[in-house]
Amino acid sequence: MTNQQKGFVLIGLFVAWGGMMAYQLADDSESGGNDSSASIAQADSTLPSVHDLSLGASFPNSRQTVTFSQPRNIFAPFGSQRMVAKQERPKASQPSPVMAPPPPPPPPPGPSPGELAAQRARQQLNQFRFLGYLTKGGESQAFITNGQAIYIVKQGEMLEGQVQVNKIEPETIVLSTKIWETGNQVQATIPLTPETRS
Repeated sequence: MTNQQKGFVLIGLFVAWGGMMAYQLADDSESGGNDSSASIAQADSTLPSVHDLSLGASFPNSRQTVTFSQPRNIFAPFGSQRMVAKQERPKASQPSPVMAPPPPPPPPPGPSPGELAAQRARQQLNQFRFLGYLTKGGESQAFITNGQAIYIVKQGEMLEGQVQVNKIEPETIVLSTKIWETGNQVQATIPLTPETRS
């Protein structure tokens, strides 16, 4: 369709519309303009006045809110809404209350600084090995080592300025050291090394 043909169609539509409007106006003028005003006046006389208006007891309260039990998806295929409604119905039985597990007990407190110092002192004393002893002039001497050096000590002597030899016996030697943090003494009894026993 060319632009010229489209223009003719448009003009034809305007002419048809104008003819319909002229026909409508001619029809209204033939029936008379007073009939419409008379019918409005007659309708007004049949309406009740404002004072006569009241709601009947069966009329629902206009202020009530409407609640829907389940929203509907208007775009869902037919029949799928019923399946969803069946799946989402709450169960009749009450769920049992879920008990929260009790909180875990607090961790035991760690060792105090004094206990840590005592452990270090015991480890230091247990590094020594009793290799043997010798009695000379009625006095016992012990041969001990800490893995780096061999010491020949008498009872009551100090080793490395920290370890004291408390007692020397044929099968054991008793060593002690002072814990500087607490002022206490820690003792360790070191047995004779099995390889040196004869």
